[in-house]
Amino acid sequence: MVAGYSRWITARMLPSRSAADLIAGHWRLLTDLGAVPRVLVWDNEGAVGSWRPGGPRLTDEFAAFAGLLGVKFLLCRPRDPEAKGLVERANGYLETSFLPGRVFSSPADFNIQLADWLARANRRIHRTLQARPSNRLEGDRCWMLALPPIAPPGWWKASLRLPRDHYVRLDTCD
Repeated sequence: MVAGYSRWITARMLPSRSAADLIAGHWRLLTDLGAVPRVLVWDNEGAVGSWRPGGPRLTDEFAAFAGLLGVKFLLCRPRDPEAKGLVERANGYLETSFLPGRVFSSPADFNIQLADWLARANRRIHRTLQARPSNRLEGDRCWMLALPPIAPPGWWKASLRLPRDHYVRLDTCD
């Protein structure tokens, strides 16, 4: 998951693309940021929502998350990379500047190395802005919303009737 504000980049590796993991990852990034942007832009991710004939529709989990945060979720149309250009540029920057030549022993190691690299990357002077993204972030925070006083509840629940063979599949495990 990658987020960008004033060219400030924050990111985190998530275990899956399920709604529960996306919400937990989003909450972690927002608490690290210390504020909530008024609009959150998402690609056409199935766990977040989808485009229907009447327009975009959030899943129940993300509608509840948007209500908790008090923000607007903007779902980009399918196959519309221009709508989310800032995030695409941040993804490209990570792919070309962070990933090459690195070795990771675990997802936790990935996130530790990523956090260290992002701290340095956000202190660089951005060519277009002629400023450091870390210096501009405080100005952006004053336009953002405050974090809600409570964390979102865990929405990861599964229930089913036990089949005849007594095996239950949960994610990729039997």
